[in-house]
Parts: sequence; C-alpha cells; structure tokens
Amino acid sequence: MEGMSDSGKAHTSSPAVLGALLFITARSLDSADVPGTPASADPAQLSPADRDILAEVELALAAQSEGSDSAGEPVGSAQTTGSASAVTSTLAEVAAAIAYVRGRAEIPSLTASRYDVLRKTVLGGLGAASVKGATVWPPTSQTAVQRFGSWNEALKSAGLATNKIGRAKGQLRFDAAAYDKAIGEFLADCESRGLATTYKSYTDYAAEHKGEVPSAAAVRKFYGSWNAALAAVG
Repeated sequence: MEGMSDSGKAHTSSPAVLGALLFITARSLDSADVPGTPASADPAQLSPADRDILAEVELALAAQSEGSDSAGEPVGSAQTTGSASAVTSTLAEVAAAIAYVRGRAEIPSLTASRYDVLRKTVLGGLGAASVKGATVWPPTSQTAVQRFGSWNEALKSAGLATNKIGRAKGQLRFDAAAYDKAIGEFLADCESRGLATTYKSYTDYAAEHKGEVPSAAAVRKFYGSWNAALAAVG
C-alpha cells in the first residue's frame, strides 16, 4: 500500500469506476447537483451489466463504511461513510442516477474537470476524503484514465458520449477553440483544487487527460508563451 493513492493504482474495480462516472454524470445534469430521479427512472429496469456495476459500487461503499479499503487496509475514520444506512441510501441514489442517465433521449457526456469538481461534493456527502494510501469511491478522473487508457475511453465504457475537445484519430492538431476550452477548463480545475495556474500544473493536467487536451508544449507554441495562453482565456 505504500506510496499508493486513490488517483493512482487504486483497488477500485473497473465496474465501480464506471458507476462513479454514471452517478456523477447524473449530478451534472441536474441544476441542484442532485441526481435526477423522475418517475421514468426506474432502477428495477437496469440492464444486467448495470446491475453488475451497481454491485461493485456497493462493495466499494461497504469497504469505506467498514473503515477499510478493498485490500483490507484501514483507511481511517475521516474516510468512512459512517454507517450501513449511508451505504444503502447512496446505493439507491446511484441506481436512480444510472436509470436516469440510461433513460435520456440524448446520451450525455462529462468532462474530467467537471467530474472532479462534483466528485468533491459527493465525497463530502459521504464523509469521505482522498487520502494517500487509501482507496476512495468515487475515484478521481485520473484513476478512470489510467484504468481505461483515456477519459474518452472511460466514457465509452460507461455508455456515455465522448468529449469533442480532444482530437479524433488521424487528426494532426487541435483547433483554436479546443485550445481555449482546454485552458479554460484547466483554470477552473485549478480553482476548484486550490492549485496555482503554472505551466508545470498544466503539464501535470495534460498528462492526466492525455489525448483529450493539447500538451503543455503545444499550448506554449500555439499562444507564443504560457502567460499569453492564460491571458487569452482570462
């Protein structure tokens, strides 16, 4: 467990990661930041695959509630969901959220930065916290990227629409709008996480979202300098 974090080689199963993507996507679709649960969102109608996802989410939540990660290592009281009832209620929200997303006429999508912002809200509601050496559900967007290869691949695996900010296969470069959007979302991500908007921070951000945003070197080349990039969207 030494040197491990929930943003790295976490023990959260792939289906549980997909469940987090679906759950937080539902939150992103509701103005009140609460998963929409209209009458048409019936968890009883979930597909076998989504039921498997739900089962893995339950295991992840139960591990947190018991104060240990899925490898049996203690994670500390600051990270636990508090009780079995909290697991049950959260699981019901996740089931309704998945049904809500699946029942929409238009397949929704979600950016990695928006996911991480809403993830913090979810963790707060669960009484959980990202702590080095522990597995926490929902995992970070970086965990999803590492598990599936890229953010868009993670979205695909969850049955969600992919982001159009990244370049398509065979496309040599991002367009101007993609550069501006990438920097804008980077700034929002830094603000939400209390990070400085430095070139190094963007280098790390681009590595986490590899293939979906321009590289740090490409940004500096496109705008002429890092300060010019910040000024262009600030």
